[in-house]
Amino acid sequence: MIDLKILSIRDLLTIFGVEYANVSPLSIIITGEKFSDATKVLINDLEATEYMILSSNRIIAQVPDSERKSPITRLAVLADRPSTNRSSIMHFEVGVSIKGLSGLERLVQMFCKLLLQTPGSDKFRPSEGGGLLSIVGRNISRHDSRTLQSSVVSAVSRTRDQILSVQAQNPRIPADERLLTAQIQAIAFDPSTTSVSSRVSLAAVSGREAVANLTF
Repeated sequence: MIDLKILSIRDLLTIFGVEYANVSPLSIIITGEKFSDATKVLINDLEATEYMILSSNRIIAQVPDSERKSPITRLAVLADRPSTNRSSIMHFEVGVSIKGLSGLERLVQMFCKLLLQTPGSDKFRPSEGGGLLSIVGRNISRHDSRTLQSSVVSAVSRTRDQILSVQAQNPRIPADERLLTAQIQAIAFDPSTTSVSSRVSLAAVSGREAVANLTF
């Protein structure tokens, strides 16, 4: 089975520091760790015009033309290959070329789409959705940690049960795309930013596993 790819989940690599490079056009040198895994550099949420991995802890990246006169306030080095011990960012996007999606990656996209969906938003399937998007939109305080974490756990469980129920009715789903289980490996609340970080582990019937690290 093949879906159109609309969801990209990329890991955030750790950044220690940044400085302007003495080169033209305007570029920056970023220091961090595990940069050999890097596949994209974002500067003020825009993709760097070009970048080069100098070592496992140094990257030089060219500042986008539109940002050369602006202060750099947001910086990210991303990796396509997931890891169990770092945060991730999620993008809903259709690339310049249409790409089909199958196997384990299709399962991850399906799970994340359903996890975010608010029940009732699809009039043809009003009961479907994990409801995580409605949790993200809440006004929360430092004292809401336990309630918020419980809501995230419930959203993941609800999404898992819905997928298992639907897939049980279709014996033709490939093993890589058939969900065996989904569970939260870790969840933490940061009171300084009122954000929640969670690591969700997905296992397919084929035995393959994937991890989605989500921060919101």
